[in-house]
Amino acid sequence: MSNKIKNIVVTVCFCLFILFFSVIAVVKPPTKVSESERRPLAQFPESITLESVFDKSAIEQFESYTVDQFPLREAFRTLKAYFHLDVLRIKENNGLAVKNGYIAAIINDFNDEVIDYSLGRLRYVSETYLKDNKGNKYFALVPDKNYYLAEDYGYPSPDYKGLKNKITDMFTDFEYIDLTDTLCLEAYYKTDTHWSQDKIISAANKLLSSMGVDEVKPESYTLNSINDFKGVYYLQSALYPQPDTLYYLTNDTINSYTVYDYETQNEIPVYSKELFESKDGYNFFLGGTKALLRIDNPKATTDKELIIFRDSFTSSIAPLLAESYKSVYLVDIRYVMPDIVREYIDPADKDVLFMYSSLILNQKSLK
Repeated sequence: MSNKIKNIVVTVCFCLFILFFSVIAVVKPPTKVSESERRPLAQFPESITLESVFDKSAIEQFESYTVDQFPLREAFRTLKAYFHLDVLRIKENNGLAVKNGYIAAIINDFNDEVIDYSLGRLRYVSETYLKDNKGNKYFALVPDKNYYLAEDYGYPSPDYKGLKNKITDMFTDFEYIDLTDTLCLEAYYKTDTHWSQDKIISAANKLLSSMGVDEVKPESYTLNSINDFKGVYYLQSALYPQPDTLYYLTNDTINSYTVYDYETQNEIPVYSKELFESKDGYNFFLGGTKALLRIDNPKATTDKELIIFRDSFTSSIAPLLAESYKSVYLVDIRYVMPDIVREYIDPADKDVLFMYSSLILNQKSLK
């Protein structure tokens, strides 16, 4: 009798569970975008026809819809993440590794086709826009956190040595500046892909010394901070870890800069505190994603100018590099065609630095 009652209770509970989630799924309006995964979620099929049922396209769309729109989906994502990492002791969850609070994407191999495309776009910039350039040219690769996770904790890592060889083979007229020995895992935010400005002074000085200009003085900076920085992995990991502290450096020279945005034709601040509250808090540095910027340094003791072709990592290191130049131009060819840049910036007598993260080179995002 007790077994019969137990079976009835289990069956009733199961039916109530199914009924509860079925009702919630019907009543709840569909969510359009997953903020945590930074992607659009599947929606209910716009039309279901006999043909779409037979070719299974409608069924596949509906299956994607039910998975993406499942009630309490974020809570179950969190439960799964902790179960994988803490109970099963699996070293990754959904392609993300977590070690000592640091979260990083696991990348086993670079996509050779995408890498070749990205380097090909940069080679095009060199052969066209820079064909009359008389300055010095440099290339610096910013490694992802996975480089140091692999080095320190044995996680898989793509072939960074092979990527460096590709760069040096293709850009023989550039001096390659190796930053790997100036960085470590602690140089990066725990919840984000980017590096922390207070931890990259050594990297900045490696660049400056290699480019033949004065290094910056660490003791000249005042360290400032903003709490509650939630990087790209904060939601993506579904772990909701302790947020980072965003640190930024100031001194009399940085405070004197003017930063000109060619797109809006307005000056913008070096550090935008209001943008810290935006969807991406890292936009705090130089206004985030901008096609063309110019940093002017009125305290410069040289007439040298530098053009940096860059991605978002440069936003936080550029204020340090600009201390040793009269002007630093920042060009992001993800948002402006290289052929247009000449209309705004004459490269003839300026030094040039290509500085890109391995993450960006491994994405087909360069125009």
